[in-house]
Amino acid sequence: MGNMMDNLFLRNLTSKSKNRVSDDYVPSSPVQLPDAVEPDDKDEVESPLLGTVRGKCITQLLLLGAIDSIQKKYWSKLKAPQKIAVMDILLSLLEFAASYNSYANLRLRMHQNTDERPPLNLLRQELAALCIYLDILLKATSGYDANKERDLNSSQDVDTTPGNNSTPEEKLERTAEEKLVSLCEQVLKEASDLQTSVGETTNMDIHRVLELRSPIIVKVLKSMCFMNNQIFKRNLRDFYPLLTKLVCCDQMDVRGVLGDLFKAQLKALLP
Repeated sequence: MGNMMDNLFLRNLTSKSKNRVSDDYVPSSPVQLPDAVEPDDKDEVESPLLGTVRGKCITQLLLLGAIDSIQKKYWSKLKAPQKIAVMDILLSLLEFAASYNSYANLRLRMHQNTDERPPLNLLRQELAALCIYLDILLKATSGYDANKERDLNSSQDVDTTPGNNSTPEEKLERTAEEKLVSLCEQVLKEASDLQTSVGETTNMDIHRVLELRSPIIVKVLKSMCFMNNQIFKRNLRDFYPLLTKLVCCDQMDVRGVLGDLFKAQLKALLP
């Protein structure tokens, strides 16, 4: 028993001495630190702009989260003017990101890149704002009977200006319809114009831009599948030429949801 305790004591003492040597060890030569990287002149020029954009993005993402929570929990409790105000705020947030992600700006940043990485963009922020905005517009127009309102206006002998005799809810529905149709037309027109230019040139930048923008196009097309059929029917003359140009789109996800849209909206219009 005594020999065992002596061995354990000796073993612990030996291990402690080794640890002490390793702790007190000092390298013979100092560690070589990497030289400080001098900032590039281009970075110095771009940093204020990128800092401003980054600050706006953080603020707008927080605002988007708050608006999304409000529209999911309290939308039915808001009054018509408050709902229109929320639409206007979302539209301004969407336009900020969309302008930064425009086709021209994306192609310009592609030429500035020296590698194969995607260009700087705010596509995630644009898509987040677009999803919330479309959700609100579809809810505001879900019960809108455009034909009924048109018949009522045509049967009146007095002044039938939409703003005179309409209720706040009717004004909300008309405003939401205008915003929804305008948004869909804008996204589809930009996509169809770029798709047309694909067949006229072999520039790979156009294909890359279309690929980057495809989630935005897909989201709009999916929302059009659930658009009020009366609204879709009224604007079919403007929608149809833009939709047919996307039939030959290289992006399979765009063509897939385009087929779903034809089944959901156009099939119902056939005799």
